[in-house]
This record gives sequence, C-alpha cells and structure tokens, in this order.
Amino acid sequence: MIRAFTPSFRRSALALLAVLAGASCDKTNTVTAPIDTPAAADGDSIAASDSTAASDSTAGVGTTEDTLAVADSLATASATTSYSGLPYGPIGLWAGTDFEWGPGPFTSSQDNTFANMIVTRINTARLKKQRLVLAMTGGPSSDFTTGGKFDFGKWKNRMNTFKTTTIKNAVAAGVADGTIIGNTLIDEPETPKWGGVVTKSLIDQMATYVKNIFPTLPVGINQGGAGYKWRTTERFHVLDYVLHQYQWTATSGNIGAWRDAVLSRARTDGVTPAFSLNLLNGGVQDRSGTWDCPGTGGKGTRYPNCRMTADQVSSWGRAIGPSGCFMTMWRYDDAFMSKSANQTAFRDVASLLATKARRSCRRP
Repeated sequence: MIRAFTPSFRRSALALLAVLAGASCDKTNTVTAPIDTPAAADGDSIAASDSTAASDSTAGVGTTEDTLAVADSLATASATTSYSGLPYGPIGLWAGTDFEWGPGPFTSSQDNTFANMIVTRINTARLKKQRLVLAMTGGPSSDFTTGGKFDFGKWKNRMNTFKTTTIKNAVAAGVADGTIIGNTLIDEPETPKWGGVVTKSLIDQMATYVKNIFPTLPVGINQGGAGYKWRTTERFHVLDYVLHQYQWTATSGNIGAWRDAVLSRARTDGVTPAFSLNLLNGGVQDRSGTWDCPGTGGKGTRYPNCRMTADQVSSWGRAIGPSGCFMTMWRYDDAFMSKSANQTAFRDVASLLATKARRSCRRP
C-alpha cells in the first residue's frame, strides 16, 4: 500500500549540517553544505583550454570518512535488498541523512551528496527501500568555475573527496543491490552558467574520471527542456545517461512530441534517457500583466513562470516516465507537496511506474 504523506521532521541526532538538496534543472541551486575542508589535489594536470571556467558554487566537503556510517555489513544488506519498478521521486527529498517527509509514494530522489554523509545516506536509503541518484559534484556552479568558466580542476577536487575505501565499498554495494541508480556529473551544461566551454567530449572526460574511482557506477547529466538540441554535431562515447526535464515552454504542452525528440536524440548520442518534470516553473506561463498565474498550480519561483497543475503532473508524468530509466521532478517543495490533488497525482504516476520493468541507466 502506498503510504500517506506525513511531514517528516529532521532528526537532530543526525543533523549533519543538513543539505537541502536539489541539483536544480531549472536555476542555480542554493545549497547549505556541510563544513568545508580543503580537498586533496589529485595530481592530474588540468587542461587550460577546455577546463578553466564555471559559474556556480557548491561548498564541498573534504572529509575522508563518513562519521555516521552504520555498523551493518553492506554485503549482508546487499544480499537481502531488492527493488522493482522504475524509480520515481522529487529532487531534494532528503534533508541531510533523513527525508523531508514521506518518503512514500516516492521511491527515489536526486540530491547533492557529500563525502561526510554518503555512506549513512546509502544505508538509510536501503533500509527505507529508496533508490538514489547521487550528485557528488552538485550544487551552485560557482564552486566549479573560475572567471565564469567551468574549471575541471575544481570539479576533480570535489570528486577526490570521495576517494576513500569506505566510500568506494559503500557505493559499489549500493550499485550492486540497486540502491544507487547513478551519479550526476553536471547540471544543465547547455546553459550560460558554465561559460560556454563544456562540450560532450569534456563530459566524457568527467565520466571517465568518475568511473576510474567507481567502476560500476552509472554516470549522467541533467538537461533542461531544450537541452536535447545542445551540440547536436557531437556525440557521447562514455556517458551513460541523460536526464531531460520538461516544462510547458519546451513544446507548448505537446509533451508527446518533446518525448519523442528526446528519445531520438538519446539514440543518436548513445545514451539511456531519464525524465523529469519542472513542477515549480514548468506550467503555462503568465504574461498577462499581473503575475498571479490563474488556472495553474500557482506562481513559480520567478516571473513569468507558473507551477504545474495536478492534472499536468499526472498526465505528463505518465506520458514520459515509462520511457526512461528513472523519473524525477524539480523540486521538493512543502507547499506543492502538501496539496491533496498533487498527492493524488504523485500516487497516480508512482502506481504506473511501479508496474514497469526495472531498467539500467548504463549506456545501451
């Protein structure tokens, strides 16, 4: 039975300097990160050409061990854990090492992930039968930019904070038993916040770097509604999946046409598709004068955007969710999630995706 929505309070005993997560596929993330400590240099030379810029900032964590790692054997947990259906849930469902609420009817979430809490989060997710899309280098772009352009060296330094035996073993176990779906490398590389220097070749280099640390971990990127049109003369050769996020402006509500275009691009790029809905800014826009978004799900986070209606969440989610390896939504929001009509819509989508065969996010 699908659990009823009941708000979940953050547990002070596990309040690891809570990270209100969300690799935003819509705007620059605002993330409260754990205590920042210097990351060890990895010794790799940084190409000055493609990797000297970025335009957002995520406070990184240089801790080498998860101080809240539970004592249970990961191998034992992996042997007794099983999942079915396609994972589904909002970006930002986690608050540190616990959930904002629920987590039912959601079965997964994508959230910023830091080295000092990753093992605890994996174990908690496993116990709650929740699946994870990690974002080890998630957060504001300014943490990974220099002079307004993506800086590969800064990005590597964040990844290096995860290079411990404890974390490597925990991630390997999570991938093996299905608790971990994949890891997001970068959010919306097609947008100006990265300084125009990110290419599909560079993303493949990022994917290779992560796979050298976590050989079994699928890696992907997030893109906005028009992201499938980005650098169409280039192809991915290492990247596993691309998450595409829909909003009304992409095709004026014709989500079937958008889905088909995304699937075509995924085949051309040689990647597995995943899907998302922009709940808070993805409804019909209101440019009528007074920005009050009548007939929508409410005002978005910035003019002229409006929130999706419950009908859109349900019908659009059911239209695209079955075509990907997981489905998410931008983003967790107390007011949006608390509306009974929206809760019904979430359950509608969750019920459908629960009937679909589990699918890998690895390259096809």
